[in-house]
Amino acid sequence: MSARSIVTIVIVVGALLASLLLFDVETVRGDQYGVKETWSDGVVADPLPPKTYFLVPGFSQEIYPYNMGMQVWVMNDKAERHEKAEGRATDSYLVQSKDQQDMRISLQVQWQRDPAHVVALHKIARDNVEERLIRPEVMRIVKDEATKLTALDAYSGEGLVRLQNIIEQRLAAKDGELRMRGVSVAKFVIEHIGLDAKYTAEIVARQVAIQAKLRADEETKTAMAQAEKAKADARADYEKTIVQAERDKAKGILSAEQKAREQVLDAEASAKKVELAALAQKNQNVLAATGEQEAGNLRAQAILALGKAEAEAQKLRLSAYAVPGADAFVRIEVAKSLAEAFKGVKGFLPQGVTYNTVGRDFEGALNLLVNPQSASVK
Repeated sequence: MSARSIVTIVIVVGALLASLLLFDVETVRGDQYGVKETWSDGVVADPLPPKTYFLVPGFSQEIYPYNMGMQVWVMNDKAERHEKAEGRATDSYLVQSKDQQDMRISLQVQWQRDPAHVVALHKIARDNVEERLIRPEVMRIVKDEATKLTALDAYSGEGLVRLQNIIEQRLAAKDGELRMRGVSVAKFVIEHIGLDAKYTAEIVARQVAIQAKLRADEETKTAMAQAEKAKADARADYEKTIVQAERDKAKGILSAEQKAREQVLDAEASAKKVELAALAQKNQNVLAATGEQEAGNLRAQAILALGKAEAEAQKLRLSAYAVPGADAFVRIEVAKSLAEAFKGVKGFLPQGVTYNTVGRDFEGALNLLVNPQSASVK
């Protein structure tokens, strides 16, 4: 190899080394924020959002990326770390209750960095926020609140839930120590509270007794409820019977009243019928009598009229005899009557009686009838 080639290689290597020293490329991922430090300015005040950065010169600048997503930190006795939780293998928190019982509390905290405080967190804790900030504050608040309760109250039930909620509210408070330093607590969970085995046995026995009493109370309530139900059913049946009896009674009364009304109406109708029949008969009799009276009046008027007519006719007949020449008519009519009278006479005339004598006497009587004045003159 010639000297020129060696020199060329040295120059190229030197240029590569110089470029590595002068230029640097750093990438801040989407779930991160970066904090930059330089030789001249130290920690830069503004955080770096997700992006790829070219640093010139690269040897005098450095970017520290921090996870801004939700993270889990635990204090428990689990040997393995679950869900990226940081802590210790034997790390449950031992505190004493209000009644001086040891309580070993296993807990979990969900937290994340506040982007506005990422630079401040870098300065005071870098990537050790859990041990430097979260652990001391959690231990202080848990101790403050857990020692206010008896072991039995904090062990389970409403007491455990109340203790958990109070601790979470204090850790997440806007004016709390963690929030002021840029740590936002999203959730706090008490995984378990361990008590002394003897004390736990007493609690279990007590809970069993309480449960037995509750069960007995429930059975008593059930029996009482059944008794009340039977009583209510009997009462309902009794009331139903009373109602049915009253209904039947009312129905009978209404039926009797209805029948009485019908009988009264029938009697009234019969009486009215008789009254109407009597009135009709009376009116018929009155009409008949009135008709008879009117008929009698009409008959009397007819007889009177007939008599008047006959009298008038007789008068006219008699007046007819008074006219001139009527005497001859009368004589003829009387002669007819005489002849009719003698037509039935059979046998011999009486002694001294002749047809001439009869004729003469008849003539004299006829003259006297026709002309009475001539008879008086003789």
